[in-house]
Amino acid sequence: MTDDDNLRRYVGILIEKGAVDVKIIRPETITTAPWVILKCQFGCSNYGRSLCCPPRTPSYEMTRKILDSYDKAILFHTHDRKNTTQIAEEVSRQIFFDGYYKTQAFGSGPCTLCKKCNLDDGCLNPAIARPSMEACGIDVFQTVRDNGFELNTLKSRNEETDNFGLILVY
Repeated sequence: MTDDDNLRRYVGILIEKGAVDVKIIRPETITTAPWVILKCQFGCSNYGRSLCCPPRTPSYEMTRKILDSYDKAILFHTHDRKNTTQIAEEVSRQIFFDGYYKTQAFGSGPCTLCKKCNLDDGCLNPAIARPSMEACGIDVFQTVRDNGFELNTLKSRNEETDNFGLILVY
């Protein structure tokens, strides 16, 4: 099976797990920016309270270096934020077991695995906890738009949410 066949297989697995749309993208189309962390710091009550949130996550500069060490990525869309991170982790794990040892997953929104993060002694769920793209300085809006998805800000809390996960491959 070729690498492209494997990537298409992972697209199918993502759809089976609940993704509504999936695209194989090039990592250079993923935008990082310094302002993204400010949205976490001055807009999210989890800032500094989780090992999967800034300031404990990679800076946007480090994230850019990480992204540049990959050949391909899989960007996927869901309507369930909590499920997005779980899907990203599960499929990334399968990709790892298939021999792509460099795979890395990013979820959506703050980690919800524990009621309170164990900041002093370390993560209680390191095998499944994943940071969100935005926690690592990825401009999710620009990235998804540059890759052909539509994403708009919510006008009210009652609207269906659009969430995105990212899996780096190779």
